[in-house]
Amino acid sequence: MLKPATRLALVATAVLSATASVAQNEELLAAYKRQGHVVQQLKQFDNPEAAIFSADGRHVYISNAAELGMPDKGFHWIQGGGYISKLAVQPDGTLEMVNDKLISGLTAPLGMAVLPVDTATFPKGTIFVVEATAPLAAADGTPVKDPTQIDPKIIAFNEDGKILGAIKLGADSPVHKATGAIATLGNALAFDKQGNLYLAETGIGGGQFEPPIPTQGGGVYMFPHASLDALAESKDAEVHYVPVPEGGPDGIAVAPDGSVHFNTVGVAAGLKDPAQGGMYRMRPEEFKQGRLPRPFNQGLGALDGLDFAGNFRLDTEIKNSNSIVVTPFWASRSYRLPLDQDIKLAGPADIAVRRMDDGSYLVVIPELSATSPNNTDNPVTVVRLPAGFDRFPVGAEGEM
Repeated sequence: MLKPATRLALVATAVLSATASVAQNEELLAAYKRQGHVVQQLKQFDNPEAAIFSADGRHVYISNAAELGMPDKGFHWIQGGGYISKLAVQPDGTLEMVNDKLISGLTAPLGMAVLPVDTATFPKGTIFVVEATAPLAAADGTPVKDPTQIDPKIIAFNEDGKILGAIKLGADSPVHKATGAIATLGNALAFDKQGNLYLAETGIGGGQFEPPIPTQGGGVYMFPHASLDALAESKDAEVHYVPVPEGGPDGIAVAPDGSVHFNTVGVAAGLKDPAQGGMYRMRPEEFKQGRLPRPFNQGLGALDGLDFAGNFRLDTEIKNSNSIVVTPFWASRSYRLPLDQDIKLAGPADIAVRRMDDGSYLVVIPELSATSPNNTDNPVTVVRLPAGFDRFPVGAEGEM
């Protein structure tokens, strides 16, 4: 039996340890919640959905999705109304327009990614963008009902806007044959270091067509690097697909360790979304198994864009907070990124993140602005995260 003095010493030690732990956790939490500095807000776009940096970081490309902008007619993309803008990154982190319509005549250009490894057809640095086709309307608001009028695909273009090829995603395409799925709302793209391409497909809007296109809440695709050229030539090739029933995958990105992360926007897309805004991660080899893992974080509302600042995952949330959600690497809890200015984001979508020479991160945030009309006045916000933002140890995740 311990003597009273010994018991007292042990209790005191435990109290001191607990106090030190609380103090350490508070310090870590404060470190996690370092503010983002708002560098710039540009209002020169039509429903900007996605941003991507060029391979050398000198330019940013913005996909203008050109949503119908007639709230009384509901949410629809304008057939042939979308375009890509090209901007130059200035030394202070601001963006300057180079060509507001580098590529035009697109239908709902959404997520983009930059090829890191040459193929025979596509050189390193080629930019890939996915076009959505549902829900779809003509410029006067008339819904498009004929499924033969849609052409879902991934387009590849160079930094000067020259289109180099396309991968078809519609009915009877090699991708459809390989996966059994027809893409209606391809939403985001990502490449891993080996040049494998990943697509998050939200899978809604098929019911507007006559006959309806069967969609069940979308899924995530893997296009092996070795398949890209064949698919661009409409030849059969290896493709992998993992269904996400009622989830509505939206953002997708590859983490520094090579794992593939995606999220779900389901509740904002009229889906049930069992995860209610879920975060998922998979290894590339798991795509071949076709099994959906459990989300490692959920209940976050409606998640949209996704990228990484070092080991920290950044998602955008568009239902509850219209904010950027930060998740330290492998953590299962998240917090909202505080900004140093009181600004309100209007549907933050598919963000782009790049590490700068000084160790800070530049974050480009397109704001889809839901059903606003196409007056070339929707915003893109640029935020800089401080150097060392991603170097804090995991273990003191904040609340979300």
